[in-house]
Formats: sequence, structure tokens, C-alpha cells
Amino acid sequence: MNHYELSFIISAAVPETEHKAVEEGILADLAKAKVELTKEPYLIGRKKLAYPIKQQKHGFYVFLEFNAEETSGLKEVDVKLRHNNNLLRYLIIKKNPRAKSSPIKKESLGQETSKPKIKKMVVKDVQPIKPNTPNIREGGVKLDNIDQQLDNLLEKDLELD
Repeated sequence: MNHYELSFIISAAVPETEHKAVEEGILADLAKAKVELTKEPYLIGRKKLAYPIKQQKHGFYVFLEFNAEETSGLKEVDVKLRHNNNLLRYLIIKKNPRAKSSPIKKESLGQETSKPKIKKMVVKDVQPIKPNTPNIREGGVKLDNIDQQLDNLLEKDLELD
């Protein structure tokens, strides 16, 4: 048996007195699909939307959880929710039954988190890093020999291949 969560947004154009009827209609559709409600519908209330949906700037958020065995019943519910004009958006997600959320303790909210202690490290026998490239400034490069040196390097490179 799979565990699902249904969340939907009721349009602000629907009067608050009819919200219960819309919610009961959705519950009836779920009952026809032979699903088992695990949590009662949870109404968050009127919230401002991040962007307008169907020319609406506000909506009423509702969440509910249920268990279902067959996905064919979910497809029927999906079609009915899609054609419901009272809803702005809906989302059915499959929840992981092993993932349990732990409630935040009120006493831990007021406490400051302790800062990690800084450990001092002692470094012994530090040796400076010596570059592997020869220092050009020491020997100096003469411009009159540079063409000949480049040719020699290119010949050596071709011989290696």
C-alpha cells in the first residue's frame, strides 16, 4: 500500500461558506477511488500566491494524506481534480513511509547554538617549497641564440615522437 499526500488551492472567488462543500466533493472522489484517509484535511487558510493563477492573487490551501493500493483510482481522482473549476492548483505526491519528520522542540528554538571550538595546530619542521623550474633571471637568455635554441627543442620533440 502506497502513502500519498494531496495538496490543493481553492480559488479565492469561491466563498468561504462553500469551502467545506468543495472539500467534501474531493473527499467523495477519493472515497470512490477506494483510498483510505490517514489524516483529516488540514486547512492552512487564505494565503497570497507567489504569482497570479487564473487572475487570482489569493487562495485557500488544504492538505490531506491517504493510502491507496491501485494507481488506476488515482488516475480517476486526477481527472476529476483537473476538471474542478473551484481549484487553482493541486498536487498529488507519493510520500516515503520511512521518512518521519521530527517536530521542532519549543525549548530548542530559543537557545543559541554553541559555536564549535577552534583547535590550535602546531606545525613542526616546516620546509620551504623549492620550484622545479630554472630561474631565467639568473642565467639570462640571449636573444641572438634564441632561434637556434627553439629549433633544437623542436627537433628533439620530433625525434621523441
